[in-house]
Amino acid sequence: MSQVKCAKCGACSAVCPVCQSSGQESHTARGKLHLLNVLGVAEASTEFVDIFSACLLCGACSAICPRSIDISKELVNARNSFSSVAGPHGYEKYLARKLLAVPESLAGLRVLGSAGEKLLGAYLPKSSGLRLRLAMFADAPSGQPFREKSSLPSMQLEDTKTISWFPGCAARYISPTSLESCRSLFANHAVTLTFSGSLACCGLADWAAGDVKGARKKGRQNIQVLEQRDGPIMVSCASCLAQLQRYPTLFAGESEWLQRAENITSRLVEFSSLLEEHEVVQPVELKTKDSKIRVFYHDPCHMRHNDQIVDRSREQLRKSGNVEILELPDGPRCCGQGGLFHIAQPEISGRIRDQLVADVLTLQPDVVTTSCSGCLMQWQQGLAAVGSKVKAKHLAQVLNKIKAT
Repeated sequence: MSQVKCAKCGACSAVCPVCQSSGQESHTARGKLHLLNVLGVAEASTEFVDIFSACLLCGACSAICPRSIDISKELVNARNSFSSVAGPHGYEKYLARKLLAVPESLAGLRVLGSAGEKLLGAYLPKSSGLRLRLAMFADAPSGQPFREKSSLPSMQLEDTKTISWFPGCAARYISPTSLESCRSLFANHAVTLTFSGSLACCGLADWAAGDVKGARKKGRQNIQVLEQRDGPIMVSCASCLAQLQRYPTLFAGESEWLQRAENITSRLVEFSSLLEEHEVVQPVELKTKDSKIRVFYHDPCHMRHNDQIVDRSREQLRKSGNVEILELPDGPRCCGQGGLFHIAQPEISGRIRDQLVADVLTLQPDVVTTSCSGCLMQWQQGLAAVGSKVKAKHLAQVLNKIKAT
């Protein structure tokens, strides 16, 4: 059994959202790496598997590790040795992954969720878990998914440039209004965004569960679709972008697929960076402070701890001239969603989320925004849990609304 050379310095303990919430040493990267070195995974107990499920894979520990250990990779490799239904809420996680294997099925979930929220949302008690689940469908349209609408002609300008787009499953099928906002932002700048209905889930849920085989299968399908066109590929979901960038690592042992994955990742462009490149949001004269919209921008962990991504979201918000960006005194924090983490560890996830929501609401925001679909759903549930009227919207929706005012 190979040994991971952890210095046990404790730097990871100081930045781990899970450890800070639970106070357990076993929930730190240091604790998990120690268990790997001492026990290994050959005969992992139920308790061992439970401990390894208690990780958001947010990347904070890897980013701060003085020995540059890829801790997320080590934990994913460990999870790869577990049963597909192992760990707390194992069957729920398994079903979630199966659902993402056929992302079109999420459209039906949206229709049911939207109807349920309208019928039951106002009558369910605050403590109801169903009420919080339905909260993410509050603004969701009950009609057909964005894929079917995307064939409609958009505004065409002379010398219009068409750019490939990876919108992500959650936004595409659960919150298509955010994608309408993405397209609308670029409509007057000679840019048309287009995506193929054959795109698969990015594979993040499979990778996080340790199902490397499943992640590779989705990766191959996406690579085959995306390489049919040349030019940049805009990704409007931060978590999807992080997973797409991981494709070369996924195919490190397959020379042909590795080269194809590297070709794709070299073309990826984050949403706010494309806005910057095409000067979609124009700087305007600052208005009086009283007229500014108070916006809290939530940094997705998959971007914040990824040195391959430059996030231009705050710059785009500031350019509008009528936005006051609110910041927490201790800096950006994790929301506790973590892909399937909120399913595996709902209590810890809820504590992380609720503390963040409480602290942000003291800043009195008018709106909370982010570019990660998972974070967005976590925020929607967190705001609903405290009965707040503040809305959580995708960055494209906020910029589009500001631009229209």
